[in-house]
Amino acid sequence: MSRKSSNSCPVDDGLEELIADIRKRYSQLTDDRCQRRLFLNRLRNLARFGAEPVDYEAPEGIELPKELEIGLAVCHPECGNQALVVVEGGPQGCDCCGGTMLPVEIGIYRLKRK
Repeated sequence: MSRKSSNSCPVDDGLEELIADIRKRYSQLTDDRCQRRLFLNRLRNLARFGAEPVDYEAPEGIELPKELEIGLAVCHPECGNQALVVVEGGPQGCDCCGGTMLPVEIGIYRLKRK
């Protein structure tokens, strides 16, 4: 197995500019629909990127729904990612860039009988 070249994931060292953009965007947000709280939650997740604790507890007594809306979602054109997402539960974040995925095609999927 070959190691990835350090050039395969180029980094633009524009961190300070990004932080300034984040501060500017935060100042524009309102408490309408809890925008500020959601924004800060996303930043908290970024602050522990790649170092998230694996301390999830498996819930007991879970029963999957018999039907579920699944959508093919796309990310904004700068990213171009596509993924299948569960439609209920609010917006889905893109695994590639962190942007919001937009469901463009939605279908109902049924639980397969065992």
